[in-house]
Amino acid sequence: MQRRDLIATLSGFLLVSGLVFSAVKGGIKGKILDSLNHPIAEAAVTIISVDYPSQQYKLRTDKKGMFIQIGLDPGDYRLRCEKEAFQPKEELVKVSINEIIEKNFTLSSLAEPMKVEEVPGKKELRKANTFFQDGKYAEALAAYQEAAAKAPEDGAIQYNIGVTFMAMGKVNEAIAAFMRTIEIQPENAQALKNLGQIYGRMKNFAESVKFNSQAAKLSAFDPEVFYNLGVGQMNLGNQEAALAAFQKSIACDEQYADAYYQLGLIFLNQNKMAEALAALEKFLQVAPEDSRAPNVKEMINIIKKKDVHLVRPQARRGQARISVGRLLLVALGRPGPGSKPATSPRRGCPGT
Repeated sequence: MQRRDLIATLSGFLLVSGLVFSAVKGGIKGKILDSLNHPIAEAAVTIISVDYPSQQYKLRTDKKGMFIQIGLDPGDYRLRCEKEAFQPKEELVKVSINEIIEKNFTLSSLAEPMKVEEVPGKKELRKANTFFQDGKYAEALAAYQEAAAKAPEDGAIQYNIGVTFMAMGKVNEAIAAFMRTIEIQPENAQALKNLGQIYGRMKNFAESVKFNSQAAKLSAFDPEVFYNLGVGQMNLGNQEAALAAFQKSIACDEQYADAYYQLGLIFLNQNKMAEALAALEKFLQVAPEDSRAPNVKEMINIIKKKDVHLVRPQARRGQARISVGRLLLVALGRPGPGSKPATSPRRGCPGT
């Protein structure tokens, strides 16, 4: 696995411990009718998570044309309704915490002309996305701003403006755009995540923790959110909170190499050799070609050999004792607590 360059990486130490987040769910319900307001029974309803496309739900309407799906994690979903001999319909739906969203549909018969509604700013948005994908950020920004003028309350457009500003290296403007996004869409997890990463890069860890904490509540399966949250907490001196966040990161993605690496370092710092060995060996298993692999192999060899030269048998009077693991870190030239992470915000392609 390649080293992740989108998130904060503490070169000194980080991670582990347990944290259990309460699973707060939402849902979607609705009714599907024909153009004469008659219920359509046995219509196929597909619900797909935008963030995690493998998370899909398939159901059918009852004889009253009704459907309901509960137990959905908060976030954006694509809701598609279809029935043989009818024009299918699809819509983007936002699921909130502890709320059942109602979405009703009227399907037109294939024999009827389908009504096409012009969505404000949609044309400009498509044009802007094309510019962005071609790397023409100035043109993309102009088109996004034109779309925003036509649809000022569209949070997705504001989010895309923020991503474009980041691609242009205009951090303050990006912050303003993402703040505008969460004004319109308070549960836009990606905007919150980006704000957390940006503030982390600026070394404003209090703001980074604030936004990453909010994002973590909405993105229960995103390892980067919890990793960045741990970075911020560690830099604020909140070690237990950092440990919990990093363990959650690993729970989200068992192949998350950076997490195992930092887990090994923090166990070394705590003089927990067995735990450190397990974490570092897992790192090598997950990322054998990583640039840090040679140092990790050296650490593993020293731990296994229990190099007596790293042990200070007894501190002189007036001196603090130093753990074997801490001395190992010093011997390998690894910085200790308080090292500064190099964070980098996500620069994905804007959404449609």
